[in-house]
Formats: sequence, C-alpha cells, structure tokens
Amino acid sequence: MKKKEIFIIFVLVMFDQGIKFLMENLLLHGRIEIIPSFFSLTWVKNTGAAWSFFENQTFFLIVISFLCLIFLTVIKNTIKDGTLKFWAISLLYAGILGNLIDRIFFGYVKDYLSFTLFHYSFPVFNLADTFIVLGAFLFVITVLKEDSCHGKNFSIRRRKSTNR
Repeated sequence: MKKKEIFIIFVLVMFDQGIKFLMENLLLHGRIEIIPSFFSLTWVKNTGAAWSFFENQTFFLIVISFLCLIFLTVIKNTIKDGTLKFWAISLLYAGILGNLIDRIFFGYVKDYLSFTLFHYSFPVFNLADTFIVLGAFLFVITVLKEDSCHGKNFSIRRRKSTNR
C-alpha cells in the first residue's frame, strides 16, 4: 500500500472516530432534530450490521471485517491504478476500519445519522457506513470502467445480418 493511501485512510478513520466521539457526548441527553421530519442526530449502539442483520454477532462481524480487508488487499492489485481506484479502496478501508475499531473496543458500532423519508425511518448509520457505500459504488465503477477499456464490457453487440 502506498504512503498516500495510508495517510488518507488514517485521516478518514480519525475523522470518523472523532465525529463518533463528538456525537456520543453531544447526544447523551437525546436526539437533535436538524430538519424536522427528515433528518436528525440520534445516538444508537448498533450491535449488528445494516438493518439489524447479525444482531449481537460481534465476533462474526469482526471476522467478516478482517476478511473484507484481506479481500481488498488482494483484489486491489489486480485493478489498474487510477483516481477512482484510489478513492474506492481508501474509502472502503477507512469505513471498514472505522466500524471495526468500534466493534473491537466497544462491542458495538456507534451510529448517529437518522433519516426519515415518506414516513419510513431508515436505519441509523454513521460516517464509516457512508465511506463503505461510496467506496463500493466507486469500486463498481472502477471495475466496469476497466472491463470496458479491455473489451469486456457488458453491452449487447448487434449481430451482423446475413443476406440470403
């Protein structure tokens, strides 16, 4: 891993952990509604993954996180270097590490971002989760772009017609 990647990942993880610390202390006395009926800061101790999958399965989620980090380390060397790849990998590492730190040291992930849209309350999440989603999105774009450049794109080619 390059020094620049390590530095960016470190900065993103520290930012994530700093925000979590701030939110934990700010939200001790309840939630703060930022945009009524849409966005609030709400403190949640999440012992599972998204949508409460694997609730109270901390050890399993720690193992999965390490496996994801190993997978990223292996797969990143198979993709051509570029800005999209750099940010995809950096965001994925930072997000996974941010939540992994929470699970190892606290036994839960610290969540605080709460959105409601058309009376549906989305699961509360954090900055590390956002890093993971953005990183995954950029990773898919990176892979599709690379496949497209190497003639492996997924477009349907029209057959040549034969005259009979």
